[in-house]
Amino acid sequence: MVPSISLPMRLLLVEDDLDDCMFFRDALNETGLNTTLQVATKCTNIIELLGDNPGKLPHLIFLDLNMPFVSGHECLHHIRNVSYLNSIPVIIYSTSAIKQEVDETFYGGANLYLQKPSSFDLLVIALKNILRLDWRNYVKERNRTNFVFKHLDPPKVA
Repeated sequence: MVPSISLPMRLLLVEDDLDDCMFFRDALNETGLNTTLQVATKCTNIIELLGDNPGKLPHLIFLDLNMPFVSGHECLHHIRNVSYLNSIPVIIYSTSAIKQEVDETFYGGANLYLQKPSSFDLLVIALKNILRLDWRNYVKERNRTNFVFKHLDPPKVA
């Protein structure tokens, strides 16, 4: 589901580090794109936070893997097992890009893997490119070759 031009794209960031949350929010604002951001600082309150109103659900979920109590892997599994959430694209947003974690999240149902960029400018570029993807096609074309986001070479969908 992608919003019309006039409606903001609703994003959910699941991230326990408040500095990373502010960094993400600032970079998102810098993109100039029409978005709204909701933040969950732990996976355990996502269902409570989102409810089940389709008009309030996010269009995209950015999910950190290294979370206390419930890991990002467990959170992804939970999202993919809740009927009204399982069609929402999930972008893993992690400092790590270890092959095992990338593989686990791909096979767990994530749609894209974004290693946290080393600079603010790279994050702005990454967010612009990710938010401009045609997610209807990107979800249909999901494959291992376009799963890991390359900061300077954004994924393309034919």
